[in-house]
Amino acid sequence: MGNHLNQLMGSSSSIGANRVRNVCIAFRANSEQNNRAGCLRALEVLEHEYCYLKSKLHELFQIEQQRVLGAGVRYPMQQN
Repeated sequence: MGNHLNQLMGSSSSIGANRVRNVCIAFRANSEQNNRAGCLRALEVLEHEYCYLKSKLHELFQIEQQRVLGAGVRYPMQQN
């Protein structure tokens, strides 16, 4: 569990997702204290924060796609 939390903390930090990172820290602390209720609560919050982050990233990608298409940017097709 610790390795997965560390990986998620690092990944979320690298994209500026501090809320996800902070929940991972709380999750790890609860895990180290064998606090099952705290772990379950942290997991619930982590799922919420993940879904929120995912939706915001999706919105960002859509906006960027519209911007690129609106600017008329075309990428050359690659030939094999």
